[in-house]
Amino acid sequence: MTIWRLSALLFLLTTTAAAAPAAEEWTYWIEPCTPEAVKSAACKPDDPELGKWALEAWSRESGGALTFRASPTEKQARLRIHWANGQGSLYGEAVPIEVDGKRGADIYVLPDTRMLGREMAQATEADLLLRDAIVYLTCLHEAGHGIGLAHTAAFPDIMYSFRYGGDIVEYFGRYRRLLKKRADIAAHSGISDADRSVLRTRYPAKQ
Repeated sequence: MTIWRLSALLFLLTTTAAAAPAAEEWTYWIEPCTPEAVKSAACKPDDPELGKWALEAWSRESGGALTFRASPTEKQARLRIHWANGQGSLYGEAVPIEVDGKRGADIYVLPDTRMLGREMAQATEADLLLRDAIVYLTCLHEAGHGIGLAHTAAFPDIMYSFRYGGDIVEYFGRYRRLLKKRADIAAHSGISDADRSVLRTRYPAKQ
């Protein structure tokens, strides 16, 4: 290869890389499950890991269009996951906020599954992995709202809204059946093909 051709190739690679849009980065903060939080919200010490896995799932399924970086402080984070005490919305809620001129959300997740009704309370008492699955999927759903995804009426979707009815125990149970141990949650996103399609339309994958 001549020096000219080599220089031309290097120029092409450089300009192509420069032209490629960067992934959109979201900063996040997840409330630690401190002894005080245990008393007020009945969270578990490793619940923050479930929130982190939820954000990592959205990143993977975006095809590289989204990245999430832990923020050193809550104030600087665009996505902020808090452990709710059950006095607000059922399961979870995402409240829009603005951080440095960018969209963000305060996310509230209910970790105490005893407050989800008798049937869910009994099911999670007998199966702690089901409880972790519910907390993870709630983090996943509310984080989806945080990055701009809306509810759907399709039962297979993580963005499905319970206002459409359906077998709620089965909604979580089908995901639970994918798991043999807690660490399996990190490998099973819980995001449907339809969810993924909407996500990648909103955030096109980077080449």
